[in-house]
Amino acid sequence: MKVVGSDAMAAIDSRSQREFAIPSAILMEDAGLRAWLLVRHRLWREKLPRGLLVFLAGKGNNGGDAFVMARHAAMEGVGPLSIVLAAGRPSPDTDPGRMLAACDALGIECLDWPGARGLIAGRLAESAWIFDGLTGTGLRGPLSPPLVDLVSLVNAVHGRTIAIDVPSGVGEGFREGFPAIHAAVTLTMGLPKLCLYLPRARIFCGRIHVVHLGFPPALLEDPDIMGEMLSPRDFLTRAPRIPADTYKGERGHLAVFAGSRGTTGAAVLCATAAARARVGLVTLFTDADAWPVIAPKLTSVMCQPWDPPPADGLADQDLQRFSAVLAGPGWGVSPGKARWLDHLLLSPVKGVLDADALTLLGDRATRPDLGGRWVLTPHPGEFARLSGASRDAVLDDPVEQARGESRRLNAVIVLKGHSTVIAEPRGRFWILDGANPALATGGSGDVLAGIIAAGIAGGMPPLDAALLGVSLHAHVGRLAARARGWFLSEDLVPLISRALWQ
Repeated sequence: MKVVGSDAMAAIDSRSQREFAIPSAILMEDAGLRAWLLVRHRLWREKLPRGLLVFLAGKGNNGGDAFVMARHAAMEGVGPLSIVLAAGRPSPDTDPGRMLAACDALGIECLDWPGARGLIAGRLAESAWIFDGLTGTGLRGPLSPPLVDLVSLVNAVHGRTIAIDVPSGVGEGFREGFPAIHAAVTLTMGLPKLCLYLPRARIFCGRIHVVHLGFPPALLEDPDIMGEMLSPRDFLTRAPRIPADTYKGERGHLAVFAGSRGTTGAAVLCATAAARARVGLVTLFTDADAWPVIAPKLTSVMCQPWDPPPADGLADQDLQRFSAVLAGPGWGVSPGKARWLDHLLLSPVKGVLDADALTLLGDRATRPDLGGRWVLTPHPGEFARLSGASRDAVLDDPVEQARGESRRLNAVIVLKGHSTVIAEPRGRFWILDGANPALATGGSGDVLAGIIAAGIAGGMPPLDAALLGVSLHAHVGRLAARARGWFLSEDLVPLISRALWQ
């Protein structure tokens, strides 16, 4: 499914009217009705709530959607109902104005904010559910003071809040500290909105449900829309089939350069995760003083003590027998490692750069063209050091930051977080809505790097391996959370091979 910004969604709406002759009032009616039906059948599961439903509405289309939902609630006998008009009454010759007139005709209570502040505060306090249609995705800055006060009042009451399209206050220019509705559920209209998955905004959105509207499919599937959502179960269709007569050499041989004194766990995690992810052979090269600690923990992974060779001996190291390389987890940042990284980047090898390898890459005076052969897996702090952007800039706009760095380095970027962004050099990007706090544990990223590297070693293009790896990692994270609660990263590893055995 595509993911869009506010301008792209507005264009779909406009083109539906202009090119497909669908009146705007029909689009609004369709949005409000389908949102109401989703709430009725999926969220409430036909058990109508007892108590007051409050609909918050601005003058825009989100307010119009709220009026449609309130009308259908009234016609089904759900209620009592109350509408809060936060920006005055919309003009009667507009679609929202006409939808409000229908609510008036049904006798639904309408209260003006802030004029009826005391009465509205009472209604909110006694509400069973609150429907938020105050502002939409077009919001560019923070909410204005009259709305800020209403948002604070909503967030302070016990009523459960359903955001219509986006929680009010959340837009593409959302920044830390901006006021916004804390929604339990967000009903995003037509297609997922990019602003919902901004790291600083995601916490306001609760569970996100897409309300599938009657837009022409050609517009929703437009190839010029560069963003797509990635599901935790997408790995099921992305993993290539392994023929029954395959032997281990055909499944690939991965070289892992990881681990040093004090960071041996990272090496074990990434190497064993790779071995679980269908690659036929894994050889781990680790520092000589870390080898006595790491080697006894590994049985199916070959482990060799290794020290970076001198600068004039780098070419003697044989990389030809490996189908891919993973470098960086717990590796260290010594000058010898930096020289070896340079050697890897100059060779035709492909693979994954993670953790310390990203730090070393960021320390280089110049950024190389990585030839489309590498997947980089930074968290926001590592990405900031690599790109030179501030961490705040990365968190404010991770998609454009990742797309820009992907073009500059000619590499696939996996920018990790509770919403992970995958970007490729031609500008396409994917978002995985993880929102699994149990995955925020030491070693989780090492497991992800191992899965992606195994895919590349097995013959997958770097982008395909990255998409498979991120999806599979999220899936096993959910399995581990259900089975163990706050799990450890090693709990993920056996679940990898089980998930892939489909």
